[in-house]
Amino acid sequence: MPDLHPLPLLALHADGVLWVGLALVLATLMGESVFRFLHWPRLIGYTVAGLVIAAGGSRLQALDLQPSVRAIVDAALAMLLFEIGHRVNLRWLRANPWLMPISLGEWGLALLAMWAVLTAFGLGGLHGLATAAALACTAPAVALRISGEFNARGQVTERLLLLSALGAMWSILALGVFVGWLGAQHSAAWWNAVLQQIYAIGGAVLAAAVLAWSVNWVERHFDFTDEGAALLLVGLILLVLSVTRMLHWSTLLTPLLAGLLLRVRSQRPRVWPRHFGTAGGVLVVLLFLVLGLSLDWPLLARGLTLGLALSLARALAKLAVPLALGRPSGLSWKQSAALGLALNPVAGVSFVLLLDLAHQVAGFPQALIAGAFAAIAMLELGGTLLARWALGRAGDIPSKRKNP
Repeated sequence: MPDLHPLPLLALHADGVLWVGLALVLATLMGESVFRFLHWPRLIGYTVAGLVIAAGGSRLQALDLQPSVRAIVDAALAMLLFEIGHRVNLRWLRANPWLMPISLGEWGLALLAMWAVLTAFGLGGLHGLATAAALACTAPAVALRISGEFNARGQVTERLLLLSALGAMWSILALGVFVGWLGAQHSAAWWNAVLQQIYAIGGAVLAAAVLAWSVNWVERHFDFTDEGAALLLVGLILLVLSVTRMLHWSTLLTPLLAGLLLRVRSQRPRVWPRHFGTAGGVLVVLLFLVLGLSLDWPLLARGLTLGLALSLARALAKLAVPLALGRPSGLSWKQSAALGLALNPVAGVSFVLLLDLAHQVAGFPQALIAGAFAAIAMLELGGTLLARWALGRAGDIPSKRKNP
């Protein structure tokens, strides 16, 4: 007679869901703690949680992310880039002609300053120029999170959102040029590398136009202020993202351009739940958690000196241009300095651009990757705190903050 077990045999082996759940709990607790007790952005806690977990030996291999992890990063960035693109009013560029020179100036000077540092370290050339281009943009995700969490409103905040969106676009387009250039140098059929980049950017423009049209059409039939309807918007973004991934189009440029195109059609931005509801909020937490997990300690230690030099050169360049051009554009000296300091954060866009750069260019120098990732870690944490402080000093963040 077979043995009968009233209870199932327990196999106490933790699966991936358990570890993801524990990581989310830790990240959320740390994010809420730094927000409530220190008045810091929650993303600081999310990233630090990832760094703590990585220090315990559970880090991710940044240059070899699993497809599921990379999909999370792409999905979160797609929603954030679409959201910030929709917040940007391109008509403002025509109304204030100084904004475009400030955008090109702060991005271009930061690129040149970091390239000079890399050249001094013996890591210049096209590889160094491409690395500097990836790091030159201000993180749109950080700008959006700070403005939302602290209810930041004002000239400095609006310019920060505009410059971070435009800077991301400059970096994406510049990386396409540099990757095509590097590919042409290592290929007899140089035009193939150039055509691949034209294909990736052209396809992204097409996908962005389709996404913007789809959202505009759906908006006539649904109320996006409703949580359930916002999930439809998330689904549209993820659907287009999936197509762009399959066709090897730019997954960063598509949602950003779609948001910009959608805003062009309306004088005022649409109103929908921040990050499109709960699903988007979880993806944002996972994004900064993954960034922390990927910036492992051995890699940071190897690139510490170079990362610090890059961060300082970039910070000075970002500050110089608003100080030089802020007054003609309508800012006071105090606001101009605050804007220059608020442009420091680096996060997901630069991280993904560097990953793609390392994968697409054969023999990419590991010293460049280590230094760039060290700079990302410093500027994601220190740059974000500096931006939070600068917006507060500019008066864009209410002194008596209410929890959102």
